[in-house]
Amino acid sequence: MILDREAAWPGCDGTLTDFGRGFLGEIKKHVKRRVDTLMHFEEQLSRDDFLVFVAASQLGTRDDHFGMPRWPVCVKAAMGRLRGEDEEFFRKRGDLMERIGPAPDAAASDLETTEKALLNAPWELGAEVLDWFAWNPILRVARPSP
Repeated sequence: MILDREAAWPGCDGTLTDFGRGFLGEIKKHVKRRVDTLMHFEEQLSRDDFLVFVAASQLGTRDDHFGMPRWPVCVKAAMGRLRGEDEEFFRKRGDLMERIGPAPDAAASDLETTEKALLNAPWELGAEVLDWFAWNPILRVARPSP
């Protein structure tokens, strides 16, 4: 997905082709190095140490992940989108949502339970559901204007 030349990048309307013009070969090499580096550390470290290693660079930079102040706003937005209540989101992100595919049945069949789990213990949703949310912009909300 990272190297898909026609995918709209999250947060903008551009594609890799738009932004990478003249540098696509270098971008591909950079992505491969980053993925290979992560794979190396994933093999060398225990699971917990690897997760700390990956997360360390993001510590203090985001307030919209589980346990952070904006997380409830993100979850509320996602639930509204799963109910089909955010037409603007689907207008902007519909193509990406189609490629990622529909929400797993475990998440879509009982949105109330999904919402409670996202707010309190996302790991209880299981790997398939968390993987879907991880690749999906559905939990992202716009930053309020100052």
